[in-house]
Formats: sequence, C-alpha cells, structure tokens
Amino acid sequence: MNQDESQPFHYPLPEDRIAKRPTEHREGARLMHVLSSGAIQDKRILDLPDLLPAAGGLWVNETKVLHARLMAQKPTGGALELLLLEPRDEPVEKSLTSGSPVVWNAMVGGSKKWKSGPLSVPNSGVGLTVEREENALRFSWEGGAPFGDILDRLGRIPLPPYMRREADASDSDRYQTVFARLPGSVAAPTAGLHLTRDLMSKLEAGGVQIGQVTLHVGVGTFKPLSGALDQHDMHGERCLLSKSALASLSHIEDLTVVGTTSLRTLESAYWLACRWKSGGEGPSRPVSQWIHRDVNPVFEQFRDAMAWLAEQCAHEEGIEFMTHLMVVPGYKVRSAQRLLTNFHMPNSTLLCIVEAMVGPEWRSAYAHALDSGYRFLSYGDACLLERSE
Repeated sequence: MNQDESQPFHYPLPEDRIAKRPTEHREGARLMHVLSSGAIQDKRILDLPDLLPAAGGLWVNETKVLHARLMAQKPTGGALELLLLEPRDEPVEKSLTSGSPVVWNAMVGGSKKWKSGPLSVPNSGVGLTVEREENALRFSWEGGAPFGDILDRLGRIPLPPYMRREADASDSDRYQTVFARLPGSVAAPTAGLHLTRDLMSKLEAGGVQIGQVTLHVGVGTFKPLSGALDQHDMHGERCLLSKSALASLSHIEDLTVVGTTSLRTLESAYWLACRWKSGGEGPSRPVSQWIHRDVNPVFEQFRDAMAWLAEQCAHEEGIEFMTHLMVVPGYKVRSAQRLLTNFHMPNSTLLCIVEAMVGPEWRSAYAHALDSGYRFLSYGDACLLERSE
C-alpha cells in the first residue's frame, strides 16, 4: 500500500469492500491476527478462545445504540430527518427516563428549509412535536411515556452513511452487541458485534475474565482527519467505569480490549488517575485531548492506576467523566496487550489508535486484508492486534 505523506492515514478502499450487511452469524466473520512481531495469520472469530491467554481479561463496551434517527414533518408538509446526538445539560440515562419535555442536541437534515413553526412526528400516537430551542431541539408529547420508549418505537437505528441504505428491522438486532445495556450511542462499538454469548462462555471456560466499560459513541467518531494531527479537534465522549470494573482491572496483567472505544475509555481512565493523583482535578473535569503531553505518568503500571481509582470511589458506584483524549502515533498504550477491532475508514482517528498499537506496519496489514478479501468497516471482518513493543 503506497503511502501519501500528505495523508498518512489514507488508503484506497474500493466501494465493494465495504460491508453493507453483516455475516449470517455474528461469529462468522474472518479475523486477521497481527502478532507483535508483525507476522499475520488468517483466522476466524471462532478461533478467539485459542488466541487469548488463560487468566487474562477481555473488556467490552456495553453501550447501547439509540434509535436516534427520527422522521419529522414541517408545518408545510415537507419531511425532515433528525439525528439525535445527546441531551443538553443532563445525562442520557436521565433524559431517556424523563417525561415531556426533553431538550437534545441534534442534527437536522435540510434544516435550511425549516423556516418556522414546530415539527410534528407523523403517527406518533402521543402528539410528539419538535421545536427549536437555542441550538438544540425541544421534544414535547402527551401521556407521560419515557422519552426512551418513544424513541425505541418511532426512531430508527442510525446506520453509518457509508452503508448507503436505510436501516431495516434486522439492524435493530445486528447493529447492537449482545451485551448492550446502557443506551446512549449513535454508533455501535462495532468490534463487539462479532461476539456471542456462546463464544464468551467458551472464553470464560478457558479462564478469560470478561469485564465491561461504557463509552457512549458520538457522531464525532465519523469525523475524518483534515490536516495535521495536532490541528485536529477531537470530539468528546462520555465514559463510565464501575467500582467493580476498576477493582477487577487492578488484578489483570494481560488485557485484551474489544474496540477502540474500550481502549479509549481505559487509556483515558489511566490519565485521569495520573492527573488526580498529582493534585489535579478528578472526574468532574474532562480528560483533555493532549493530557498525555501535559501530565506525568505517575503510575508505572496501568493496573496500579485502576486500583487507585477504585480507592477514590469507596463510597461511590464508580466514576463518570468526559474524554477528549486523542491517541496518536508514538503514544504508549498502557492498558491493553491486544486490541480486537474492525477495519476502519481511511483518514480516521481510529487508524491513529491502530498505529499506536502496532506501529506503521498497519499499512502492510491492511494491504494484506484488501488482497485477501476481508470485508471492511462496521459490518465487516475483524482484526486482533497484538501491541508492538
């Protein structure tokens, strides 16, 4: 794969290599295993129990994708599509359980054609209306039903635009992981889509401890790199780590993380601990984009940082924080020995995470995947990347 120095994270991705539909079975995907030496082995997701060490850990992101696409109608009769991003000024869990009204940040397709007046949602059954409120949208309805129930019934799964199709009934299942629990994402943590309860049971039977984090995936995950890495404005995403998860992480020496979202959560938690331990602010302050340049790594081991965080939430259920962390080439990954992830879009910040794990050899690995017929992006195949030292 030839490298363009002006676009170091670009590679040619033919349209026919983008998976528009998932495999028939979740565990039916192929798996490209990249060893720490750079050697490549062609495997299948079903081979995972033989590839992960016993007594290690496998950490997943248990966020749940919202039915965040909603069709509304203007007073003049024209249709507009709404993409809900996150509630304004309150946690997503609270907003989804709230009655009328709620206010959300959102994107409005064709917003210039919406001159005035409230929007209505046809056949909502609850008189759902939408009004502008500053730079957000105010949703009002009758009957007192929780907003989350209304979204589940009226909204659609927000498939990524590169699939070039509308979501159908099957996507409500296949664009969610089997362990999805906490709603709040507008995109799936796609590496986890390959895992099944049966496969996870086999991993546990082999001695692998499975744990959970939560990072609610925002629309910023699709924002491409547009220039120098230092000039990229990294989006923020909300993370949650339970006290029990922190305690478990403090005892695991060999960790495999499922998805870049899980890795970003754990790396952010490490730097949060470093800043907090050094006398800086705790979870109330977001983890900044370049915190790894501004804060000293006061914990030698990742697990020590997790143990310290567990001590800090002695009287709490866990920690919750926003992260803007940007993992770039040269960044030292501290949390994971392995990353299970899908094949990512050219010029994506997620490729920066991949290079931080395996170095510039990701380009030859991706070239191998293209030559070998692997399927790319959200519904595509996966790769298991061992951290390069």
